[in-house]
Amino acid sequence: MDCVDSPVVGPAEIRRAVTEISSWPEYAPTPLVHSPGLAAELGLGAVWIKDESKRFGLGGVKVLGAPFGLKQQLLNLGLAPGAPECRDYIAVAATDGNHGLALAWAAERYNCRARLYVGDAVDQLRMQRIRDSGAELVQVRGGYDDAVIAAEVCAKAAKVILISDTDYHGNLAVTRDIMAGYAMMGVECARQLEAHGGAVDSMFLQCGVGGMAAGCAIGYWQESGHKPTVYSVEPEAAACVEASLDRGALTRLPGRLSTRMIGLSCGCPSLLAFEILREVCAGSIVIDDVTAQHVQEHLSGGLHGDAPLDTWDTGISGIAGLWYAARNTELRAKFGLTAQSRVLVINSEGASPGKFL
Repeated sequence: MDCVDSPVVGPAEIRRAVTEISSWPEYAPTPLVHSPGLAAELGLGAVWIKDESKRFGLGGVKVLGAPFGLKQQLLNLGLAPGAPECRDYIAVAATDGNHGLALAWAAERYNCRARLYVGDAVDQLRMQRIRDSGAELVQVRGGYDDAVIAAEVCAKAAKVILISDTDYHGNLAVTRDIMAGYAMMGVECARQLEAHGGAVDSMFLQCGVGGMAAGCAIGYWQESGHKPTVYSVEPEAAACVEASLDRGALTRLPGRLSTRMIGLSCGCPSLLAFEILREVCAGSIVIDDVTAQHVQEHLSGGLHGDAPLDTWDTGISGIAGLWYAARNTELRAKFGLTAQSRVLVINSEGASPGKFL
């Protein structure tokens, strides 16, 4: 797949998202943090952490997607975002926490109401943050995938707008728009890396349904002109991207998919994300909760002179995947990790709850 001819998220869509998001008064690129202490610990040449913990004050990357997606949907309905008549509309989505916060922020911004569906494993703090945001919270029996179905059913009613960051069938324009919003992060990474002296050899990116990872990869690809080498990282209890990549087709996992990395507790990838990930992924990693917590504790306290990282249970997972691979002799050789390797990872959420606590 040539990036400029991507059937999923093309250059025009990425440019539109970058132009729009850059115009927001709250916008500023998030830091790309050089982490020599982490690189030394893992025996690598350089590790760069794209730190999304302070994005728009919401503490996570998802706020790049939902606001852009909701605005495009309102425009498609012939509505001026923020106009009084927008109050008649309800924006709905499934969430494990961060996408819901982003949608609540977007709904307030554009004078809509928000209704978020969550599975029964989402922790109380994440649910309270959604309630405190002013959105309606609906807890459903089951996991994230059950919440996705509930949101889709709700969206069949009049004046209800589905703002889903996952699409199992490949026909939701809003999911493409949300991924174009996530591409902003990849564009920023490409620009920041160029300013710091060049590209990276590989990216270790956490995947739930895969939208953030795919958006980041295609944004970087579009901006830099270089196809990235990506390794997907998932919890061992919910490795649907790995299963899908191995089979070459979307694969749905059964069961509860229980993990402390709650934002990755997903049973099936988004088809749109999968189309990108199977082009850029050179391998997959699954990690357990103990590894993720161990790495979170090390980086949150500062490691070998690196500044403490503001991160949470899902935010740390891509970094934990790199940690696991670099310290495993077989995986280190398989992924070509050496003392000269330059690697990019994403801290996708901060521990600080921001204005929603």
